[in-house]
Amino acid sequence: MIEAFRDNGLNTLEHNAEINVSRLETILSSIYYQLNKRLPTTHQINVEQSIGLLLNFMVATYDSDSPGKLTVFSMKTMLATMCGGKIVDKLRYIFSQISDSSGLMVFAKFDQLLREVLKLPTAVFEGPSFGYTEHSLRMCFPQQKKILLNTFLDVLMADPPPQCLVWLPLMHRLANVENVFHPVECSYCRSESMMGFRYRCQQCHGYQLCQSCFWRGHANGPHSNQHQMKEHSSWVRKTTGWDSGPGCVPSNTSWISNP
Repeated sequence: MIEAFRDNGLNTLEHNAEINVSRLETILSSIYYQLNKRLPTTHQINVEQSIGLLLNFMVATYDSDSPGKLTVFSMKTMLATMCGGKIVDKLRYIFSQISDSSGLMVFAKFDQLLREVLKLPTAVFEGPSFGYTEHSLRMCFPQQKKILLNTFLDVLMADPPPQCLVWLPLMHRLANVENVFHPVECSYCRSESMMGFRYRCQQCHGYQLCQSCFWRGHANGPHSNQHQMKEHSSWVRKTTGWDSGPGCVPSNTSWISNP
């Protein structure tokens, strides 16, 4: 993504410089066409459809203050947040955009970052939970006066992160598991397999839910929504000696309660 910003000359523009929709479409086109060149033929994406979807979403999310235009900072913030990659690498890049020449975070720029990035959950109707408020900045850094990169990373990557940014690591986890296949039946909807997250009850033997049923709070039989569940983001087969069979090895798990 940084390479795309440089190729389109965005690194030479001020953060408050405005970009019209036509220029934005050109930038998105270059990103997707370059991406397709690096993907194997079996994983090619529909470039025109992808450009249209992202362009419409960005315009609907960000151009309310200046119809038909977005600022460079708004565009960089959104693309850096939503693109693929490790969250720590994204946060390092974002910090470079909101820090001064001495490596200290500029609070006014971080406040601007929050205003921009919190438009993302607001765009999908999560504004009441994660929309920007005047307390958002102090929610992240209530006492610190000098914020260096390591402190910035520690706070935003904490478990849990600041309340207004709880959705950020979840978004990355969802992207990482969307194609994970679990060859096991959902105990509620009886689907023969699951994609994404899988949730296993710690009280009911063999009771497992797909992410759709878990998020909707479904329960049946002796299982209760009050039972502790374990979230699994992978599935591997466990082999012991000559006797082998499918088994769950939770290489990536977390404890969670039903919604």
